[in-house]
Amino acid sequence: MRPASISTMLRYLVLLISTLLLTPLARSQTAGTTTTTWDCCEPACGYTSNLSPGAREPVKSCNQNNGPAAAGAQNACFTQGGGAFSCQTYQPIIVNNTFAYGFAGHGNTATSTCCKCYQFTWTSGAAKGKSMIVQAINAGGITDVDFDIYTPGGGVGDFNACTAQYGAPSGGWGRQYGGVTSDAQCSQLPSNLQAGCHWRWQWAGGDVNEWAITFKQVNCPSQLTSVSGCIPAAI
Repeated sequence: MRPASISTMLRYLVLLISTLLLTPLARSQTAGTTTTTWDCCEPACGYTSNLSPGAREPVKSCNQNNGPAAAGAQNACFTQGGGAFSCQTYQPIIVNNTFAYGFAGHGNTATSTCCKCYQFTWTSGAAKGKSMIVQAINAGGITDVDFDIYTPGGGVGDFNACTAQYGAPSGGWGRQYGGVTSDAQCSQLPSNLQAGCHWRWQWAGGDVNEWAITFKQVNCPSQLTSVSGCIPAAI
C-alpha cells in the first residue's frame, strides 16, 4: 500500500502546483476585440509627450519614402504638407501558422499604453486559436479592450495620410473603416505594402474586424522594439 499512497500524493501535488501556476495566468486575461487600420499617419506614440511612464524613445516615424522622418517634421494627417508618416515596417510579421508579431493602436489615453506590448489569442473568427504579440504604437479613440492592428489596406478611419504618401483614393483602399474586402483587392496597394495586406486574408483567414480575443500585457520582444525603436518599462 505504501507505493500506491506515495503515487497518489505525488499526483495530488502535481495537480496542486499546476493549478497554482495556471490560475494567475487565467485571471490576467481580459476579453476584447480586434479591428484593422492603416492610415499612414505618424503614430501617436511618435511623440515623446505621449509615452507611457518609463518608456524610452518615441516610436519611429518615416518620411514619404519610408526613410527616417526629419527632425521636427509635422504629422501628415494634421498638417498639410507634413512630412511625418507611419513606416512600412509596421506591417504584421509572421512567425508560423499560428503566431505572429505586429503593431496596433490600443487605449484611449496614449500615456497609459504607448509602447507597451500585449499578447492576445482570438476566440472567434477564422483565426480562432491563433495568437499575436503586438506593440501599442497608437492610441486615442480606441477602447482599452480593443486592438486596432496595423494592416495595410485595413482602412484609414478618421484620418488619411495614405493619399499624400502613396496616392491612395481619398477614402483609402476599400472601405474607409475596415479597408479592402478580399485578398484580391490587396493588388490595389503599393507593392511594398501588399505582404501585410495578404497577411490579413491568407494568415488570419478573413476580415479580422470585430473578432473576439482574450489578452494580457507582456514584456516586449526585441522583434518589435527593434522595429519601433521604443522600449517600455518592464513588467
